[in-house]
Amino acid sequence: MKYKKIFFISPPFYSHFNPLLVLAKSFQEHGAEVTFGCSIEFKEKILEENLNFYEIDISSNKNTGTGENTVQPDTERMRLEEFFESTKKGAVETLITQSHHRKADMLYNPQELIDKIKRIDDSINVDLYVVDILSYSVTLSLYFLGLPFVTFCPPHPNTIPREGRYFNVPKSWPEAITVKEEDLTRLKQVSTQTQREFTEVFNAIITENKSIEKISNAFSLVSEIAVIYNYFDFNAIEQNEENPKELFIGNSFQAVALDDEWQAKIETDEKIIMISLGTFLSNRKDVLEKLILSARETYPDALLIVSAGSHAEELQKHSSPNTIIEGFIPQIALMHYVDTVVFHGGCNTLTEAMYHGKEMIILPFSSDQFNIAYDIETHNLGRVLDPNNFSKEELAKAFNELEAISKDNLLHWRNISRERGADYAVKKILEIE
Repeated sequence: MKYKKIFFISPPFYSHFNPLLVLAKSFQEHGAEVTFGCSIEFKEKILEENLNFYEIDISSNKNTGTGENTVQPDTERMRLEEFFESTKKGAVETLITQSHHRKADMLYNPQELIDKIKRIDDSINVDLYVVDILSYSVTLSLYFLGLPFVTFCPPHPNTIPREGRYFNVPKSWPEAITVKEEDLTRLKQVSTQTQREFTEVFNAIITENKSIEKISNAFSLVSEIAVIYNYFDFNAIEQNEENPKELFIGNSFQAVALDDEWQAKIETDEKIIMISLGTFLSNRKDVLEKLILSARETYPDALLIVSAGSHAEELQKHSSPNTIIEGFIPQIALMHYVDTVVFHGGCNTLTEAMYHGKEMIILPFSSDQFNIAYDIETHNLGRVLDPNNFSKEELAKAFNELEAISKDNLLHWRNISRERGADYAVKKILEIE
């Protein structure tokens, strides 16, 4: 086995940490010795999985469970509030805000990280590093030091812009999201400027090492060995014969049993609907409230399970014997039992829902969620609504139209998800001579 000692470097983001942890465990189960580097907040979870822990901070921005409740520096909290406000203005304003924030929240002390990773490599005989696509400073460090690494892409594959594409600009938009041409032009201009600034920072550092070449796009810098996508190969682009391999794994989560208390809560013969906007976007209390009221009107007897984040207490006025509203729900364990998932289009929730073949209604707010929503709509696997402008009638229509989605398509991708997972990528990489 070529890669015996593997070092994971994870951002301190709950939604990225979890799938990376599953991938790390798979490498360990296949015989590799794995060390998992992350911030101290995740140490206990890493040690619980019998992995070696190494403390390393690679971002000043953190999300350890519920975004707005995580302790943040004032500058990060201000950016977070600015992001939440931008989501109320629509897709383009949100993406522009995120693009402006990239340099501050995702290009963390590159020179310092180069020194940290060099110390790691000097002290541990690492054969292969695994880095998250959003950890741009880590990717730069590994490239600068000439160290072998694999890129893990938990969000949509278009997060890595291919030739001719723009960073943080959806390739296609779902029908429910209307974007004016002048706004799209403005978004592309901001994207181009952010890409230029990132790439200039990268190349200013790269020039210090005369043995490596400058790059044309910092956001497209990935492993020469393999890129692992926590997604589905909807466009038949997987390439696993030559390097860099492009591997689509369909899911990277660990099954969890539902405890007795929750089993009792969901004991019903009625339809079960889960409403979840993720660890950050649960901040949008207005959308959660509208979804609760509209779903209840469409399905008076259904069991609603709502993940409400820090707004759980404020939304308790809508709770009832068949409306469960909690700050945190055991989503992975519950997914097996629900009939319909109403969510923001986050990749983790998508892959969990697809693994279980669940009906989906997506309300995309930001980032890769527009690309994900487009894919689900295009392949007739679910329905999409504008989170800021949907009516109760439109939600009712979306629920009704779920009857018309292609059950064959859903079954096809569910089966692919179950056949793959983290083990699929690990086997391919460990086979490399």
